[in-house]
Amino acid sequence: MKASTNIPLESDQNIPLTLVGQSFVKRRRYTRSDEISVLAINHYRKTGKGIIFEDLLSSGLAPHKDQAQTTLKYCLERKVLFTPENTRPQQYYPTCLKSEVMKRIMAKNTPIDPTGVGILPMTHSYLSSSKSPLSQCLQHMVVHTLEGYVLPLLPQAPLFIHNMHLKTKVLPECYLQLDLPYYKGNKGKHYTEIIGRTRVDYVFYSKGTVDIHASCSNNSYKLETEEDHFRIIEFFGQIRAALINLLNDKHERIVDDVLEWELTECDINKDIKVSDLLHFSAIKVQVKHLNHLFSIYIKSMAKDTVCRVEERKHPNQSAIDFINDVFNPIERVERRIAEYGNKLSKIHNILVEKNDHPI
Repeated sequence: MKASTNIPLESDQNIPLTLVGQSFVKRRRYTRSDEISVLAINHYRKTGKGIIFEDLLSSGLAPHKDQAQTTLKYCLERKVLFTPENTRPQQYYPTCLKSEVMKRIMAKNTPIDPTGVGILPMTHSYLSSSKSPLSQCLQHMVVHTLEGYVLPLLPQAPLFIHNMHLKTKVLPECYLQLDLPYYKGNKGKHYTEIIGRTRVDYVFYSKGTVDIHASCSNNSYKLETEEDHFRIIEFFGQIRAALINLLNDKHERIVDDVLEWELTECDINKDIKVSDLLHFSAIKVQVKHLNHLFSIYIKSMAKDTVCRVEERKHPNQSAIDFINDVFNPIERVERRIAEYGNKLSKIHNILVEKNDHPI
């Protein structure tokens, strides 16, 4: 292989422009976006405000004002940060918390009983709590969103589950041996475990009952594919493993198998992405029909705002059976038909016996 040689320039020759660029033009480098995002998240959590150029200077992420401002604008273009309103100096918020930030800003800036041009009153009684023009306008937007956008998308939206209440039993002696704080003033002993992104609360009672609550409202479990089925069963296994570890049940003689656990309550939900402006409405609707409770409300989900439609259920049956029924509705119907068939067979046998042995 030939080594390349540098040909020296004569004294009367000009330096090529490409070499001039290589020698004197310094490539601009930006601070990593994830560092800026972390700074913005921590600053918002601590102060409720966005970051400004001075925060980059004080944290050492920029050496001077011009670079700090340029870096913030770069992150704004890349949608790492966003600016909901104009301020001096400009505040930048983390995009991953956009819905939460907008909810806070709107709640702070919502005018009370403003004056203005009125519109016709709404016919929906559950949304007609105020007669102010702004309230009427928001009500119109809410109704239009629910009827024209949310409801048509519901059939195609994926199904989720959260707010799961499980019940199992352990030896009553465990209650006496556990050195834990009492739960909300009652005699239950409370323990909290973080499993993945879910907070799981265990409450132990003197007779051996253990109530387990996994809210996971912001990280609901999807109920669609076999993968989702596996994940939620695995989650139940993780809850059991944490309980085994807490009770030091190495031989698994104290904690029942998950198959024996009962699901006493849960919420089944569907989420539809909507505009951040719906935070103004603070919509919350509850409809009770027979033993069913349905709720509709606006919720912040990290950077997205969603309209959540959910149903509260009280299965009071095996947790695994309930989940299996959700994933296999046909099998559930077949099982019920078989149960009805068995009942009819018993009735038929009783009638036949009565006819064979008249009184």
